[in-house]
Amino acid sequence: MYSKIIKNSIVALAAITVMQGCSKKDVIELTPDFALDAITNPSSMKQVEEVLIGAYASLRANDYYGSGSGTGACWSLMPDVMSDNLYEVSAETLANSRAMADWIYNQSTGQIRSMYTAPYATIANANIVLRDVDKFTTSLNQGVSNRIKGQAYALRALAHFDLLRYFSPKYDRSSTTDLAVAYIKEFVVSTSVKPTRATNKDFYDNLFADINQAITLLGNVDKPVNPTSGLSRPYMDRNAAYALLARINLYAGNWAEAATAATNAINGRPLATTQAAFSGMYNQTNVGELIFNVQFESGQFGPSFLVFFATSNRSYFRPVPDIATAAGTSGLIQNNDVRYQAYFTSVPAAGTTTPNLAVTKYRGKAGLVDGTANYPVFRTGEMYLIRAEANARLGGANEVSALADLNTLRAARISGYTPVVLTGTALINAIADERRREMFGEGHRFFDLKRTTRTVSRGAPCGTNISASGACTLAATAREWAMPIPEDFLNANRSLVQNPGY
Repeated sequence: MYSKIIKNSIVALAAITVMQGCSKKDVIELTPDFALDAITNPSSMKQVEEVLIGAYASLRANDYYGSGSGTGACWSLMPDVMSDNLYEVSAETLANSRAMADWIYNQSTGQIRSMYTAPYATIANANIVLRDVDKFTTSLNQGVSNRIKGQAYALRALAHFDLLRYFSPKYDRSSTTDLAVAYIKEFVVSTSVKPTRATNKDFYDNLFADINQAITLLGNVDKPVNPTSGLSRPYMDRNAAYALLARINLYAGNWAEAATAATNAINGRPLATTQAAFSGMYNQTNVGELIFNVQFESGQFGPSFLVFFATSNRSYFRPVPDIATAAGTSGLIQNNDVRYQAYFTSVPAAGTTTPNLAVTKYRGKAGLVDGTANYPVFRTGEMYLIRAEANARLGGANEVSALADLNTLRAARISGYTPVVLTGTALINAIADERRREMFGEGHRFFDLKRTTRTVSRGAPCGTNISASGACTLAATAREWAMPIPEDFLNANRSLVQNPGY
């Protein structure tokens, strides 16, 4: 186990080195021969698969899907912190993520650097797998090779897409002037490596090539990628690849393609329709509608600690009243909705008995309260909403399908729900509201506002003594929708270009 930790750490450091263009001395120090058998000189397909497992492990990083004390969770809860879903609690916060919550970050902000490097560690592991897997592929183990290689392509696409979401100013699929980030397809540690930022068009071209290759390979494997029974979905199988393809197409504005990919994902994993099935996805008592979730075990900081410190019942951030209230009778998510029980618990602030709602969806597994909970990267509810939005934006006859998906999802979540009839802008707005409900606390709200060029407008308690936040509005034109490229990376690699306004 210790040697695997060393290997994974070295891959992460090497990924950072490639992006920075460090000195030769630094490169040499990153390659001790006692720890890199599977990375520099694999002797079997089994060792290649160990590196793939390292790619999955890298998703648990504090500044990826994991968290620290009031920090991290950059793709799991931070997008909710940076949006209008949560408020920072004056009496309980440690202010560790104030720069992110109040949009006062810049190219020198430490958390920006950490979130820029975290996905590149996953990419580095995936690239090592893709470099070596064919060395051990024969006609007898082609299915094994496809299973390993397909996951590597899917993970590489996922990590690159996550970087795009934060660091690209715009999501325009065809732009040859807007810049995404560097798309890294080889694991090379060299002083001469100076990657440049790809244009959006080139970036998406690479992204679609990777995810479509994953779908092809994962359609012909030696055995199921995930266990056929169990309470989690720890690996990216073909269904997860379709889910990622649907999400990418949604951001790219490819509405028909988004709807098709979402349908393929839905066909492989039905919607959860009971409280037990829905809540069970978060406390690992039921697989529910999970398509792919990142695994956290005891001692590993799951997503919760950015928002709710489970072991001391301390809420750094709480849901705004527009989302939900302790009474459960107002807000988007009310107590007749399975999401209310799954997402929230009334946890008074320390030293008080006043009911106050806390975000407890990642509090722990099977009744434990230790902050060790898995993170759902993809699940079927999102796929219904992707298909609904895509069809609503296509308009015309497609609105019938969009409305059907919206009503189906709401009926599965809300007791006694009465179907609605909506068209046009009203339908699109209703789907946006439903995304806010359904995907609350799962890292989507900031990106949803960004891709639809809306403002962040934080109502009460922002601007009162209850909330520590000093910023209540982010204009649609603000530079802060795109994170800055970290300063030390720019200094080390003059080929990189900073985002506008920084």
